[in-house]
Amino acid sequence: MRLRIFHRTRYHYRAPVRDSHNEVRLRPATDDSARCEFFLLNVNPPVRLKHYRDEWMNYVHWFDIAEPHAGLSIDAQLTVHTSSPYTAGMPHGVSFEALNSLQDDLLTPLLKSSTYVDINREIWKEALDVKTAADDVFATAEAIMTHIHTNWAYLPGTTHASTHMREVMANRQGVCQDFAHVMIGMCRSLGIPARYVSGYLYNGPGAHLRGAQASHAWCEVFVPGKGWFGLDPTNNTLADERHVKIATGRDYADAAPLTGQFDGPMDATAAMQIEVEVSAA
Repeated sequence: MRLRIFHRTRYHYRAPVRDSHNEVRLRPATDDSARCEFFLLNVNPPVRLKHYRDEWMNYVHWFDIAEPHAGLSIDAQLTVHTSSPYTAGMPHGVSFEALNSLQDDLLTPLLKSSTYVDINREIWKEALDVKTAADDVFATAEAIMTHIHTNWAYLPGTTHASTHMREVMANRQGVCQDFAHVMIGMCRSLGIPARYVSGYLYNGPGAHLRGAQASHAWCEVFVPGKGWFGLDPTNNTLADERHVKIATGRDYADAAPLTGQFDGPMDATAAMQIEVEVSAA
C-alpha cells in the first residue's frame, strides 16, 4: 500500500520566547515492511536542520532557535510504501519457554519499567488472568490486545501526553498512547519484550478505525525466532499495511513525534495545533 502523509504542528506563544531547542521524530525508517519514498521537513522560522539516529535507530531531526519568536510551525510530508508483516502467516507456535533463553542486551530495557510503564504486581496479576492456556507467546499478546480493547473506554481528552500507565489502569479509559502503554506493561510483566510504536494509521473507505487522521500509537512484541510484530489495542487489530511506523522505544518518552523546550517569560505558555492527513497515494 502506498500512503501519503502530511503532518503539521503549530505552536503559538502568549509572549515571545527564545533559545528554543527541539527534536523531531517524523521520518520513517525503511525496513522489511515499509519503504520511505519521499520525506520533506519544513520549519518556520527558518532553521538549520541537523539529524542523527538515536539508540532505538529512529531518525531524529533537531534544531535550535536563539532569536525571540512568537510562533513555531513544523510541517512534514512523506510518502511510504507499506506491506503487512503477516503475509507469511501468524507467528504462532512459540512457547514461553523460548523467552527464557533470550540473551540480547537490546531486549533487556524492553522487559523493565520505563518512564510511562510500571511493571508491578497489579498489572502482572491481570496479565496472568488473560494469558492463554496454549502457552503461546503471540496468542497471549493477541489476548491481551483484545482484553484492553474490550475493557478500556476510548475517550479522547481524558488523558494527556504525560499520563502514566498507572492512572490508565485505575481509570480504565484513555486513547491510543495509553492503551499501548498498558499493553506494553502487561506483556513485559509476563516476560514478553514489548516496545512502543508511534506512527500513523490509514482509515480507508468504509473503515472506522480509531486514531486515524492523527498521530497513532500501538505496541510491538518480540517473538523468539520470528521477530517483531505489531498489535493495535485501540482497534483490536494487527498492525498491518495500514499502519505507518515512524519511531519505536520503551514508551512515549523515546518515540514522541515532537519534543522541545524554550526560555521565556512566565506567561509564555504554548497553544498547540496539529493537523494530520493520511491518504492513499
